[in-house]
Amino acid sequence: MWFLNQETGCTWEVTDQELVLRLQNSGQYEQVKEPQQDKTEQEVAQTKAQTVKNMKRTEKATDKGGTGAST
Repeated sequence: MWFLNQETGCTWEVTDQELVLRLQNSGQYEQVKEPQQDKTEQEVAQTKAQTVKNMKRTEKATDKGGTGAST
């Protein structure tokens, strides 16, 4: 479930059932629908994931090249 903190405007996903009940009874939090990610946020996440994949591939390629020192 998703909750909006009415004082700060922050939205939180809450999975703990005890906390869900506590927030539902609180006047400070409001239960809301799951927020949709902005397109730019999705692009940043994809770019970051792609960068990590590229780094791993590059590291594997340099390891196979035998450039590392072996004892």
